[in-house]
Amino acid sequence: MYSRRDERNRHGRDLTFSLLTPEDAFELLAFETAERAWFEQHIEARKEQFYSSHGVSQHIIDCLALNAQGRMSPLLIRHKGVLIGRANLRDIDGENASIGYRLAACACGQGIAQKALKHLMKEARCMYGLETLTAVVSVENQASRRVLEKAGFDAVDKLPDHARVADRRLDCLVYRCVLRQEVECA
Repeated sequence: MYSRRDERNRHGRDLTFSLLTPEDAFELLAFETAERAWFEQHIEARKEQFYSSHGVSQHIIDCLALNAQGRMSPLLIRHKGVLIGRANLRDIDGENASIGYRLAACACGQGIAQKALKHLMKEARCMYGLETLTAVVSVENQASRRVLEKAGFDAVDKLPDHARVADRRLDCLVYRCVLRQEVECA
């Protein structure tokens, strides 16, 4: 019999993280469209033009251009081959970057966000040599705040009325984490 912890570990073994590619456009559009209402309850909505073949293809081109410049790492998260989320390092500037992730509703509460964040932290330190990561999250998004805090992020600033979520202005917190030198890069 599996315990909740066993279930989380099992999901963790079946997770893969891969760089976004142009070939992912159809799958990404389907994922973003299917999860749109869920995402828009928690984070700022994407522009309407994103939700088209052209919009997603342009988004991928833009992300990969930033990746080629070493300024972004746009990743897809899959569970047993099925797209369940995204995780990104953004605004990479030598020593610092911002992080962000979004998970399908069915993937929440299983420890996947924590695994995605740990993956981003390791990539930030080992591939980019970064020292500090930041994240902005609404005060109301308790789940994401817990994920960040559990990974060693601290709230360092408050941004009043920073985000528009579901036609409401929300206060946000800026979280920061100094990456440890001892992060294993093997």
